Amino acid sequence: MTGVSLHWYVKDADNENVPRASASRWAVRILFHILQLGPILRYIDSLCYGLISRKYMKERDRKRQIEYYTYMLYEDGDSVFLRLFECFMEAAPQLVLQLYILSLVRKSEYGSDWFYLLCLGCFTSLVSLAWGVTAFARGSRFTSIEKTNISMLGSFVLMLWHLFSISARVTAMVLFASVFRPFLFIFCGVHWLIMVMWLMARRSLSVMCSSVLGEIGLSFVLGVIYIFVFINEKEEDTKKKYVFFYTIFGIENTIMVVVWLVYANTTVWYYIPGVVFHFMAFILALVTMGLYYGCFHPTLPSICSRRKPEMDCDAEEKGDAKEITSQTVM
Repeated sequence: MTGVSLHWYVKDADNENVPRASASRWAVRILFHILQLGPILRYIDSLCYGLISRKYMKERDRKRQIEYYTYMLYEDGDSVFLRLFECFMEAAPQLVLQLYILSLVRKSEYGSDWFYLLCLGCFTSLVSLAWGVTAFARGSRFTSIEKTNISMLGSFVLMLWHLFSISARVTAMVLFASVFRPFLFIFCGVHWLIMVMWLMARRSLSVMCSSVLGEIGLSFVLGVIYIFVFINEKEEDTKKKYVFFYTIFGIENTIMVVVWLVYANTTVWYYIPGVVFHFMAFILALVTMGLYYGCFHPTLPSICSRRKPEMDCDAEEKGDAKEITSQTVM
């Protein structure tokens, strides 16, 4: 995550449409990244750009206001992307481990303080993952001049979709790990390899990356995220991609759950409830996905979509803002 963030800063230094950074500011950037605080620094940059944009708004300097508002959106977009990396390389493995530990708890230990704390940790990790994907989807639209923002109601439905999807995935993984713990790593490794090959075959990240090496590196990272959830990494028709991903997703989950049913100890209390919960969560994920795209997607002509009021500018200003966002990519 730190490497990606620094790469973006270095590339921005070659972009004429991005404000120049002084030597002292570069020193602060390097220090923050050494301390693993890259996302926080970008939130600070986003707030600073927002305050400058507000200052120009009060001065009625419309062009400058749009310019710094665009900088703010871009930094916010980078922040949610880094946050997404952090979620699925930290919170997701942690959630699987927490649930695995819960699956080993004896009945005599139910109701203890640490048991409730572990349950709370599982819940917060799950919500963090679902919100991380939702924030990424919202941020990617905030940073695009032409795209309509996702409404609050649409964000809620989007979060429910990913909450159910991740719940189903993690439940299947934990059930499988409780019987064949070492093989879970092999299972995840095969899925990761398939996703990386899929991304490379479609050249999905060629627009975002300036080199083949960067494209391969980002494909490796996104492959880890795709173990748990799908994110739309490229502007194109998503229907075929969702069908492909969720078909593999469903087949893998079903295999893990069936193996659990065959080889698990039938006396454990979650033998049937775990299976029922998995399939209910997966079905609800598909239902809420259909609900989101059918009723709440920003491209639909409904009251659920919100325009960017700050972007009501003339064609010249809009072109300047678009140029900034189009050139500040990976």
